[in-house]
Amino acid sequence: MSGMRLLDRHVTLFSGSLRTLLRRESDRRRCADSPYAWLFQPYMGEELVALACYETPASPSSVISVAAVVLSQHQVYTSRAFVITLGGVKPPEENAGLRRHHLLCEAGAVQPPNSDNLGALVEFIGNRPIIGWQLEQRMGALNSLLRKQLHFALPNAQVDVAKLHQRQLRRLHPEVEATSSFAQALACWQVPAMGVQSVLGEATASALLYMRLQRMMAQAA
Repeated sequence: MSGMRLLDRHVTLFSGSLRTLLRRESDRRRCADSPYAWLFQPYMGEELVALACYETPASPSSVISVAAVVLSQHQVYTSRAFVITLGGVKPPEENAGLRRHHLLCEAGAVQPPNSDNLGALVEFIGNRPIIGWQLEQRMGALNSLLRKQLHFALPNAQVDVAKLHQRQLRRLHPEVEATSSFAQALACWQVPAMGVQSVLGEATASALLYMRLQRMMAQAA
C-alpha cells in the first residue's frame, strides 16, 4: 500500500480546524496569481516531508531553527534535507540564549527571516504532505513568519505523528496511558533516537517513527 493511500485511510489524523481550512482557502485565493500558487495544488506523488521546528525567544526577535527532510514509504532521504535558522539577533557568542539554541539545534548561522530565505524553505517543501511531532504547536512561529513575509501559512496536508502514536498505542494497549514525550514515543516503538537533540535529528527521527507506525498499521489492516 502506498504512503499516500495510507495517509488517505487515516485522514482523521490530519491536523487542521475549520478556521485553519478557511484560512488556507483565503491564502489560496490571495496567492492565485503569485509564484507560490502551485503550493496550493494537490500533491500527486509518493514523497512526504518530515518537519521539525525549534524556537528560542530572544531580542529583538525570536530565533527559529527549521529542518525539513524528504521521505518515501520505504526510506528517509537524509541527503535531501533543508536546515535553516532564522532570526534577527546578535551572533551566538554575544547572546546566551542564542548560544544554547545554536548548540541544541546544530542548524548553522542565523539568517534573516526575509522572503528569500522563507521562499527557499517553502520551495523545498513544495506541496508534499508534512509529517512531524506535535506539528500545530511547533509550526506556529514559522507560520507567523510566513504570513508576515509571504502572506500565507504552509497550506500542506499535515499528519501529527504524536496523534498517530497515541492512536496506535490505544489500539494495541488500551489499558496503557499514551506517553506524551517524543523521546518516550521513540522508545515505545524502538525507533533510534541518535542525534535527536538537533533539529535535523528530530525531523529524521519523526520520519522514522512515522514509517514504523505506518508499517504496523498496514500489517493490522
